[in-house]
Amino acid sequence: MADSEELRKDMDLDIALSHVDGDRQLLAELAALFLKDYPRLVREMREFLIRTDFAGLERTAHTLKGRLAFFGIQRVREMALKLEMMGRGQELAHAEQLLASIETEMKNVLPEFVGLAREQRV
Repeated sequence: MADSEELRKDMDLDIALSHVDGDRQLLAELAALFLKDYPRLVREMREFLIRTDFAGLERTAHTLKGRLAFFGIQRVREMALKLEMMGRGQELAHAEQLLASIETEMKNVLPEFVGLAREQRV
């Protein structure tokens, strides 16, 4: 039986590599940029929720959704899409819980970015 880490791979490396014509070095650099930018995106979404800034939440969730799609991360991308739609529809009833779920899911995904980003130094 495979270990649980092998069972859970959120990033689709084939999709990600297709966006950079197979250039693993470039993909590693983009993964490193994602790691630097992700905390800001989460912080901004939290602030937009507090301020009830629908447009800001929609825009930032859209940005996160696109970056996740680039790396083929479907489950969390779908969650970001729901958050984006909540901002667009100006309906934030469960947005805080959804953002918390995104953060929880990303704790499992971020190590994949770390592993990929390490390749840029090799």
